[in-house]
Amino acid sequence: MEHDTLHELTPFGNPDGSRANIDEITKGFVSFGNPAMWGGLSTPSNDLTARVLAGRKGSGKTVYLRRLQASAADNKSLFADEIQQDLPTTLQIVKYCQFFPADLLTESWVVLWRRAIMLSLISHLLHNRHLKDHVTADQKERLYKQFGDVLREYVAHVSVYSQVSEIINAHHSKQSIEKYLTKPLWAELETVVAEILATCPPVCLYLDAVDEEFAHAPMYWLRCQKGLFYQTMKLLRDSQLGSRLHVFICVRDTVLSSVYQSEHQTRYRNEPHIRILSWNRKAIEYLLFEKLRLLDESYFLGGLAAGRSVASWLGTDEIKNEERGVTEPITQYLLRHTRLLPRDTIVLGNALCEAIVRHKEQGNSDTHQMIRRSVATVARVLGDEQLAICANEWVSSVMPAHAVQHGYSEVYTGSKEYEKGVVEDFKSLITYMGSDRFSQQKLQEGQKSAKKMFEGDSDPFAILWLNGLLGYVEGSKGSERYVFHNEAGTDDFHLPSRAMYVFHPIVIDAVRIRATGNKPVVPFDGE
Repeated sequence: MEHDTLHELTPFGNPDGSRANIDEITKGFVSFGNPAMWGGLSTPSNDLTARVLAGRKGSGKTVYLRRLQASAADNKSLFADEIQQDLPTTLQIVKYCQFFPADLLTESWVVLWRRAIMLSLISHLLHNRHLKDHVTADQKERLYKQFGDVLREYVAHVSVYSQVSEIINAHHSKQSIEKYLTKPLWAELETVVAEILATCPPVCLYLDAVDEEFAHAPMYWLRCQKGLFYQTMKLLRDSQLGSRLHVFICVRDTVLSSVYQSEHQTRYRNEPHIRILSWNRKAIEYLLFEKLRLLDESYFLGGLAAGRSVASWLGTDEIKNEERGVTEPITQYLLRHTRLLPRDTIVLGNALCEAIVRHKEQGNSDTHQMIRRSVATVARVLGDEQLAICANEWVSSVMPAHAVQHGYSEVYTGSKEYEKGVVEDFKSLITYMGSDRFSQQKLQEGQKSAKKMFEGDSDPFAILWLNGLLGYVEGSKGSERYVFHNEAGTDDFHLPSRAMYVFHPIVIDAVRIRATGNKPVVPFDGE
């Protein structure tokens, strides 16, 4: 009964992949067939080679990871641990990052992740009911007796994330934590663990929830996740552990972009163990049509004689754009007010279904007004969320070095009031620009104004670019393309120099700037 009620409230599905019913994920999952066409989106649930799931917030990383875990759990020849989501706090991440200089930070994270993974694995071998019978009493005694300097005694199995937190909390200086992480005993411990693993079923560990805290300090979390990425790939090729220990992770798209800009980029491009959940308009349209195929008839405003489509769902195949004085296809109108992500599509679909129910009950005749109002409301929420992400990124960029040691990092990572103030600064800056299109000269004027509003060296326009709210115009008049960082899949971390720039359509609803020109801004997605 509870599931039915929830389905009525969310006819398009639960937008939060971590809370969605497992039946919805396994049975209601929209499958993409051809890997050559769909890439990482076509990853099947039983694919043990898919170790890294990369994508934007809302791209479905958790859903894909839950499918992989559920399939492995059904495989009796494997041990599939529960998905780990107990992330370290942002304060702990910042503390560790501030121990090390920037040029050593990623490698320091690589080492910490390996130690945490090893400790978590040992706790599972000793105490998880599916594994502990494979460990002899002599092996258990040997672990605790010979490796007490790096291994504490466990009474239950613990997660990798908990061990990251534990190691960071136990050390209060760079010298202390370096001494612990680099003890020679670690190499010998790994050899002993490999011997134990040889008698066990292959162990699968799943690390998720990267999006939960990432926005609070993006630069610090990026280095943390980058270290996890590199360690996951190292374990794949490890001669002792690689065939028996399988670690599956989710990382943000910006982490992978950073890897691609490093000296290791040729090694990891087209790597078969990395699955990028790269959504474009074609993929989102397919997802939308599949959701409509499963939607109850009561949510359709038009007739179903010609089949299920956006037009039959909303009772129209086009809509008037009153601000620009043009008419545009209804599907284009819906999708350009999203970030071309499955979560956005589900949120918008649920909102429109709710509006359709009210529309029918009240007997309203102005369908277009209902659609515009619903789309504007969702677009405003999406725009506000993305601006909050921008604000968090800027806040973390201006955090002074050693803020943790001096006890005031919470001002930068935990103060909602401070964050809201920065969001308002971003909105004021966008309002200063005046409209959704502006020239390079206007951009330069805005950058000068931003220096008075924002402290520090970070460029707020670059942050807007990285987070998909600011793009540029390319192509000749009449055949312009609007290129945004997220949709184009570019690895460029810097806002390119162009003659004209545009804000994403969701910015108009979040900030209420003017929509100029008679052509809607439809983000170019590389197709």
